[in-house]
Amino acid sequence: MIRPAVPQEIPLLADIWLRASRRAHDFIPAEHWESSLDAMVEKYLPDADELLVLEMEGRVIGFAALNGEHLEALFVDPELQSYGHGSRLMAHAMVHHSGLSLCVFSRNVRAVSFYRRLGFQVVEERLEPLTGELETLMAWQS
Repeated sequence: MIRPAVPQEIPLLADIWLRASRRAHDFIPAEHWESSLDAMVEKYLPDADELLVLEMEGRVIGFAALNGEHLEALFVDPELQSYGHGSRLMAHAMVHHSGLSLCVFSRNVRAVSFYRRLGFQVVEERLEPLTGELETLMAWQS
């Protein structure tokens, strides 16, 4: 089931974000993610226009955070990836928006490929200032 998150779930979502970020972005030091955890809990997740969770058998296993037409975050518990859960969250977001944009680290080839399969197109590649890594801005229109 996909539903809006409740404030009490934010620490759990931040934990999913941290574990998934470390795994997907092994080219960025783990300390970067750990030092960003408080901001994720206190600002980024609570301030999202839409914070959706994917719940399976009573357990939150993933989430999507959107601000307007921009997907800020899409993360699934690393132990449950590759089973279509991210696709379910994206399908939900795409049904409720006529267009979406997102940024993904360019070296995260798996994520870039995932969004391409969903119909996202590359808009530009640019430097992400906090990490010094290249990120790819992608967009989709219905």
